[in-house]
Amino acid sequence: MQTLAINLDDELIAALEAVSARQGRDKVALVADILRKYVEAERLRNALQDPELAKLYERLSAEDLALAEEGMAEYQKILGEADDA
Repeated sequence: MQTLAINLDDELIAALEAVSARQGRDKVALVADILRKYVEAERLRNALQDPELAKLYERLSAEDLALAEEGMAEYQKILGEADDA
């Protein structure tokens, strides 16, 4: 494990301390968790820009839309039946 030294302004430190206290978490652990989530989000964003993944989504999006519409139709039917009861 490595140490990373960063400079934060007083306002950000105060906000970090407030969040840390509210959550009952150590500031270092909180910052590490935030950075981990950011890096994972960036990895996902980059993966979603993969041309092969875009092609796959393009092929599956029509099927996804049809399933969603079918689910909404079923939901509306159930609501109508509940109203009639």
